Amino acid sequence: MSCIVLQLGQCGNQVGQHVFDTLIEDNQTHVNTAKSTITNRSSVDEYVRNSLDRFFIQYDNKLIARALVIDTELKVIEQLMNEKAQAKRHWYYEKKCVFEGRLGSGNNWACGYRNGSLAEEHILEKLRWQLEHADRVDTILPILSLAGGTGSGLGAYAVECIRDELPRSFLLTTIVVPYTSGEVVVQNYNSLLTLSHLYHSTDALLVFENDILQQYAKKLVSCSGVDRPTNIHDMNNILTRHLCSFLQPIAKKDHSFCEMNYLLEQLLPHTFYKLLTLRCVPQLSDQALDFSTYKWSSLIKTLSQMYINNSYLDEGLNWSLKPFQTRTKSLANVFLSRSYDKEDLDNELKQYFNQPNFYSSFLSSSNYYSAFQYRDKSYLNYEKYLSFVSNCQTPVASLDRIVNKSWQLFGQKAYLHHYMKYDIDEQVFLNGFVQIEQVIKSYNQL
Repeated sequence: MSCIVLQLGQCGNQVGQHVFDTLIEDNQTHVNTAKSTITNRSSVDEYVRNSLDRFFIQYDNKLIARALVIDTELKVIEQLMNEKAQAKRHWYYEKKCVFEGRLGSGNNWACGYRNGSLAEEHILEKLRWQLEHADRVDTILPILSLAGGTGSGLGAYAVECIRDELPRSFLLTTIVVPYTSGEVVVQNYNSLLTLSHLYHSTDALLVFENDILQQYAKKLVSCSGVDRPTNIHDMNNILTRHLCSFLQPIAKKDHSFCEMNYLLEQLLPHTFYKLLTLRCVPQLSDQALDFSTYKWSSLIKTLSQMYINNSYLDEGLNWSLKPFQTRTKSLANVFLSRSYDKEDLDNELKQYFNQPNFYSSFLSSSNYYSAFQYRDKSYLNYEKYLSFVSNCQTPVASLDRIVNKSWQLFGQKAYLHHYMKYDIDEQVFLNGFVQIEQVIKSYNQL
């Protein structure tokens, strides 16, 4: 099974490159020979082969990313395709799978969506090249930001086209929510329109927030002992470390690797509930990894308290809150644990997550969560790494903020003329409001 990554706009391309770098880093480094046996090595070889086959085309001793690189400005693509930059990596982008526009989208969703319609055949042609070099594609992974014009507008159009082209492939779209304080004056309009279109065309939305990523990056930089401000590179590293912990191979209880679609089926019990969040522990700077050790019970307890506090971070938690005071409810949860440690997590998970107050009332206790593990290799530099993927209410606050700020602008008819010149009228906005307000209402009723 193969996964094609769809890198859309500046954010999508920067994050996409980090994704492939992180996959390679996890696959080709950090194998603990002291804990390795013949059985381990065989399993690790299968792990690496599974990952490489999934995300790379292996041809003539080269690794070619299963990716479409799409932007309407040249700057980021030129950086990605620079020969010196590519030579430093263990993998390459295929030039036939790069679409570069030259006019940009002006941070305007409507302009980006129009650019998408103009680029449709080019995008599908590049997609078909990737399909021809894969035995079977079960997952498409679009990565985009909601704030700008290309990732949001062209991205929404591209996802709709691919939905029509590949109706049976799973579309797991990774979205980055803009800063609350604002990157672009019309970012909430762009976010609203993107979300309303993606909710129709994608199977799941994996939500990351720039505010949270920046808080997380500040924490890690301060813990590293280095006196410097955080930057976009720090934030992208955090996002991709989380994302790849979900994408890399994981095993069922019978030790066979499970397909990505199987994981996603556990997380999506109803087709209308598509919002996924990802919390991971431990949250350590690289400098602290060699001096830290953890027990599974402490990691699971921390995740439980993060969930109760409705927080992505393990600091600033109110540890006095009890499970009955939880601030979020979920429909489905998946735990992914990675380590050489053979310890079973079932008892700890039952202790901390078999809590009826965590879940929607119509869920039976047998459907509260699923757990998967890989015990023959650690993840990156981490002795133990635990990922918690949840279909829950946590992203609703961000959606609610986007809708409210969009209504404030829309009520004044502010900036609408920028959209109307590309044939996006008020009715399109109203349809978007109805769609996302229904999503918010449905999640709040959990």
